[in-house]
Amino acid sequence: VGVHPNVKECIDPSIDELVTLGKLNKVIGIGETGLDYFRSDGDLNWQHQRFRNHIRAAKILKKPLIIHCVKAFNELLNCLNLNNNEVPVLIHGFNNNENITRVLQSEGFYFSFGKALLGYDSNAAKAIKQVGRKNIFLETDDADLSIKYVYKKAAELLGIDEDIIKEQLKYNFETVFKIKL
Repeated sequence: VGVHPNVKECIDPSIDELVTLGKLNKVIGIGETGLDYFRSDGDLNWQHQRFRNHIRAAKILKKPLIIHCVKAFNELLNCLNLNNNEVPVLIHGFNNNENITRVLQSEGFYFSFGKALLGYDSNAAKAIKQVGRKNIFLETDDADLSIKYVYKKAAELLGIDEDIIKEQLKYNFETVFKIKL
């Protein structure tokens, strides 16, 4: 449950509405939410307000935040800290440099890697090695790509067997989303 930070023209749900929807059994997290300064038109107040509401709803529900963040990691961290975030944070589609990786890792965030992992010498390929397997997820997002390729590449980059990464991902999922598979 959530409204993507790139969607400006909509009626934002209130915290109460997010909580009501978030209580549905099929809802496992709040998001995709966050900040995206790349696609902004200069007015960022609406993104910040929406993100604050999502943080507050996630805190009430005790459900993780699935974050979309582009060119706004300092502001993202400030917003999470100022709103006393207490739930796990998963950064979706992560493909950033080692400094950003280090800062987010020190906060205990989880990183979801996708198509960018397949790029030779991409930031994502470097970051997954830095993060290791304990705080990762894998995804395809909207790429026309089999998740098998992402699993294979992640295992290769981490120097582990695909079965090990599958078990780790299952554990990470059960830990973050509190759902037993």
